[in-house]
Amino acid sequence: MQLLHLFRYFVTHLLLFYAVATEKQCHDDCRAVPSRLVGPTRPSDEMDALGNPIHRPTRPYPHHVASTEEYDFPRFCEMGCTLFFISSAGVPRSLWPRSTLERCMDQCDDTYRYNVTVGYSDVLEMARLECRDGCQIGLLRCQPGYFCLQASPDKTKRYAGGDMLQCPAGTYRGLAYDQVSECVSCPPNHWREDVKGKSLSSCRKCPANTSTRNRSGSTSIQDCLRCPAGTMSTEGASCKCITPQACDANQLPFPADAEKRDSVPYIGRW
Repeated sequence: MQLLHLFRYFVTHLLLFYAVATEKQCHDDCRAVPSRLVGPTRPSDEMDALGNPIHRPTRPYPHHVASTEEYDFPRFCEMGCTLFFISSAGVPRSLWPRSTLERCMDQCDDTYRYNVTVGYSDVLEMARLECRDGCQIGLLRCQPGYFCLQASPDKTKRYAGGDMLQCPAGTYRGLAYDQVSECVSCPPNHWREDVKGKSLSSCRKCPANTSTRNRSGSTSIQDCLRCPAGTMSTEGASCKCITPQACDANQLPFPADAEKRDSVPYIGRW
């Protein structure tokens, strides 16, 4: 019982590490100068990083623009990172008509909305655009256990793609920032029945003397089939001949040894 509690404690904190590490990386990206992944987008820009027009309630106030030196604008980008991962946590795609990226950007627009006498606030507008940059950086980083479909503008000037989706059963994805668009299949002789696998270790090994017959991405222990006669395996390994002669196609059991056919492992063929 104590070992079970320790195992659960380890798994819980490992998953928390993956989630925090990804969000922290996104925060660090917001402060990367001058090679930030997205932006910084400013009200004077006509298009955002995805090529879509920047929505502005009105044109900037034509006179003096307030000083922005006192504001730590990357913090608003970090908020976008946080909103992106919150937007996708436990939300089935079928229940939402809008993508993860669009939901995140909608939250940025709602968080930093404003209504002032001149109809425009340059400071809040910069905060809003920084937040939207954070949403896009979050999509580029993608949380372990998920894969991210990168976004591109479509003919309706909305975002095609832009979703962070759960890795299906039989697959996993860790902290691979250079590979976010797809999950990795569990290797042969392993299986995983749950979604959101975050590492190779989340794929369970087939029992001894079974294998998936070189099939990857197995989703059930039922995919682990008994090794053919004359072969055996250890946990998570392929079936191999017990002896050089065990897999000889001409080696047949004597009638008196017929009951041995059900033994595991069985040396011989039938």
